[in-house]
Amino acid sequence: MIYFDNNATTPVCPEALEAATAALRDCHGNPSSAHAAGRKAKKLLSESREKVAALLGAKPDEMVFTGSGTEADHIAILGTWETAARWNSKKKRIVVTGIEHPAVRKTVKKLEEGGADVAWVPPGPGGRVSAEAVGEALTLDTLLVTVILAQNETGVIQPVKEIAARAHACGAYVHTDAVQAVGKIPVNVDELGVDLLSLAAHKFHGPKGVGALYVRTGTRLGAIALGGGQESGLRPGTENVPSIAALAAALDAASRGLAKDAPRVRSLRDKLAEGLIKACPTARWNGYREFLLPNTASISFPKMRADMLLLALDVDGICVSTGSACHSGALEPSEILLAMGLDDESARSSLRVSLSRLTTDAEVAKFLEVLPGVLKRVAK
Repeated sequence: MIYFDNNATTPVCPEALEAATAALRDCHGNPSSAHAAGRKAKKLLSESREKVAALLGAKPDEMVFTGSGTEADHIAILGTWETAARWNSKKKRIVVTGIEHPAVRKTVKKLEEGGADVAWVPPGPGGRVSAEAVGEALTLDTLLVTVILAQNETGVIQPVKEIAARAHACGAYVHTDAVQAVGKIPVNVDELGVDLLSLAAHKFHGPKGVGALYVRTGTRLGAIALGGGQESGLRPGTENVPSIAALAAALDAASRGLAKDAPRVRSLRDKLAEGLIKACPTARWNGYREFLLPNTASISFPKMRADMLLLALDVDGICVSTGSACHSGALEPSEILLAMGLDDESARSSLRVSLSRLTTDAEVAKFLEVLPGVLKRVAK
């Protein structure tokens, strides 16, 4: 099997597997327990927190471990809103882009239904939201600006740093869903200037079911779930120490190899995408190529159905996506591509190919070898 759907999830790397296995075998205690087994688990939890924080340019006590990137998004958005309500703040406006992951988009829509003043900022044709457009939506009543760092379907990187500067000038908090970016491009919370940042281990060769939320010191954030006092009271429940240790190991491995891996992956991605377009000259890139993640290509194939292409490639042992994994199995066109101005047919005919640092030259060559036959079968 050739796996080119790494924006949906990634295979677990050896470093993460080893860290999880060691923790499951040797560190079974509850980190909240005072006895020796508990202290051992707490030590591993603290070491993992320190490692993740250092890799993001954060402080250890600014990292909150969660059950997923989606949960991290929920805590960031709903926790900010809950705190504003508790403090009787007059800030009731949320500024959000029109290209967010459903974890953000649906959460904000729920708040909008409950009375929040929400400004939706659309992207330009290349899939990038301008800082100027976000600035025009800002008011002194703005509580939160949430903007994805790298769009999960197109791979287009957003100008988060510029947006954060404008938002802070209005006294608003800034959250970025960096789930698709962490481990693929350098991510530093101070360089971005954000107050809240979400990530998920399974996007950079860690296990599923574990994520993290960066919360800048001084950010008022209320709990949205009740229980014990774990994770600064923001995420109650006994910590998943083996998965957290694996998250830290996977992020460390990705970060250490980033300078070497990113150019290699970008070269493979370009070779693959150019081969796609050569095999189907009417195919087109979706999104600004100069602002793309190194691993992602979203391509439209006019007059072809993306779901049929996906199934035909799957028969040949090649895994790709028709967009976000959250849309897999659905025939509806991608909301993200429609927001970028693609027509219904182009949006329905788009494939997302996403590589990883584990992708090989041989896999790309095999893909390009079988592609012409696949296109002929689907075109019939």
